[in-house]
Amino acid sequence: MHAVISGALALAARYGWIPYNPATLVKPPAPQSVKRPMPTKAQARDALKASREKDPELYLFLRLEATTGLRPGEVCALWWQDFDLEAGDLIVGYNVVHARGLPDGYVRKRTKSRHGDDRPIALGKTTAALLKEHRARCDARAQGWGGQLAPDVYLFSADEAGRRPLRVDTMTRRFGELAEDLGHRYTLYGFRHFVATQLGAVATAATIRERMGHGSLQVTSGYVHRVSEADREAARHMDALLDRK
Repeated sequence: MHAVISGALALAARYGWIPYNPATLVKPPAPQSVKRPMPTKAQARDALKASREKDPELYLFLRLEATTGLRPGEVCALWWQDFDLEAGDLIVGYNVVHARGLPDGYVRKRTKSRHGDDRPIALGKTTAALLKEHRARCDARAQGWGGQLAPDVYLFSADEAGRRPLRVDTMTRRFGELAEDLGHRYTLYGFRHFVATQLGAVATAATIRERMGHGSLQVTSGYVHRVSEADREAARHMDALLDRK
């Protein structure tokens, strides 16, 4: 069905009837029988250690993936204003999609989670500290060219001003090279499944769904403005798991 609709819309875009093919913004669901490979705890720690030494930006990206369970596109869509680093909170509500034919080559759109609602996520202390260090580096670069970072700039950006997000496929490729060097056989998206699996030891199904952004859980509107203690415990668990010697 997706292929048929996408083909028709691509033809319409080619003839100029529509500005671009909107079907490029969505992907067909994977077959239910398909299981994505994910890292073991040892592999996740090894990947973080190796990336910290070889590619600090990738390390921070993986750290967020492996502690929050965000989709790679959600990480790429993060603005600095989405964070409260003093409180250790993060609000997730957007996803980045790059595709040919889109204005500027990409779009920052509402995430599919929970009918497009924002979702609050707790950050562990170590992860929050790493983000503060990254923010300081970004501020220093901006001051170097006589500017300053606006609130609505990307955490991971293709330019120093933070106006263009990094592509998901760029981070996928960079991680793929690292994984190949380590002999690991899972993709960047495997960290999302890793989080959901590991949190099963300390968190309820409701907390896991809230943190992962699964659409099957009904959440009260008041929760959008705060982080639950259960989710805070989830953040502490993921930080400790990855930093354990």
